[in-house]
Amino acid sequence: MITRSFWVLLHRWSGLAMGGFLVIVGLTGSVIAFREELDVWLNPELMTVPIRDMSLLDPLQLREKAEALEPRIRVDGVSLARAPGRAMSISFAPRIDPQTGKPFELPFNEIFLDPYTGEKLGERETCAVSLAKENLICFIYRIHTSLALPASAGAVGGWLLGGTALIWTIDCFVSFYLTFPLRRRDRASTFSKSWWGRWKPAWVIKLGAGAYRINFDIHRAFGLWTFVMLFVFAWSSVFFNLNFVYTPVMRLAFDMTLPAALPDLETPLESPALGWSEALARGRELVKDAGAQYGFTTLSEQSLSLERAKGVYAYMIRSSRDFGRRGDTIVAFDANSGAFKSLTAASTVATGWVVTQWLVSLHMAQIFGRPMQIFVCAMGLVITALSATGLVIWWKKRAARKFRARQDAAAAR
Repeated sequence: MITRSFWVLLHRWSGLAMGGFLVIVGLTGSVIAFREELDVWLNPELMTVPIRDMSLLDPLQLREKAEALEPRIRVDGVSLARAPGRAMSISFAPRIDPQTGKPFELPFNEIFLDPYTGEKLGERETCAVSLAKENLICFIYRIHTSLALPASAGAVGGWLLGGTALIWTIDCFVSFYLTFPLRRRDRASTFSKSWWGRWKPAWVIKLGAGAYRINFDIHRAFGLWTFVMLFVFAWSSVFFNLNFVYTPVMRLAFDMTLPAALPDLETPLESPALGWSEALARGRELVKDAGAQYGFTTLSEQSLSLERAKGVYAYMIRSSRDFGRRGDTIVAFDANSGAFKSLTAASTVATGWVVTQWLVSLHMAQIFGRPMQIFVCAMGLVITALSATGLVIWWKKRAARKFRARQDAAAAR
């Protein structure tokens, strides 16, 4: 029979194994809960423009201007979302250098245009390992998602964080169990407290107690108060990094059937028959038809992209059935004929993937607006506090064990 002491040991060594990683993801997660807002605040010269009494240029026009300004790039995706006072951010892939047969090597991969005039405001290498203000927030994001390890390290960062997330998921339940009161040995008294009466102190921080007791109460109570969200963070992190573990486990409870993936072409499509304006019109038409069939309406357009490897355009919107603020409804259609290829929407995916979308949206603070961003930011600090207080508990108990061992050794002499 597995005893309580086994779970105590498991919790202790799990905490020590993942504590450093959780401090890193907790602190960086607090920052990137406001990733976009902080990036704009740090880089107004790149990301903002004065609001003017004139019409904004069409996003597809801005795409063409970007390629005209920088002939070495090819823009295969364009954001259709517009925000007053915001510059147009354009990411791209480098074209092939005809002299070398390899992609041009460029010191940047994102440019910013004035949405009123198409004037170039600046450029940057997104997520570069740099503390410069134009890279800082994205660099913190890289630390959060991959420990900012170099490309030569491959998927090591993802594996480390995925393993940590899996241990964390299991430890969520172990630590919750360890807050339960010990079994009563004396059942004779009719005035003994109920089980809830004995568990209730675990939810309370006794501020008048000594430093060690307050530290212990913070560790235990914070874990109880935030248990559900801790599990959401942990399990969604397994999805991000160890999908081969996440999907089979979820399949035990939910339908996790995926739509058939579109096949790659023998050679990537270079010049689609449908131009970008025609593709946008076709995407809108297909989404309107899908909305009538599945019962959703378009709230906002998000993006249009050309997937050359598959020979399709992908048109993304935020629909009345999506939960995230950025939208998850995508229609794909043939880039030459405009023929419908696939629809990805909350109305069409299996239940397990709807649950997954909820987990991801909660993790990334993409629902419930500003209050959720503040909550996720605070949760990053809670995760850090749980790791720090857990380390203090371990250190104090370790010191106490060593002290008792020295006393026993002295008594034995």
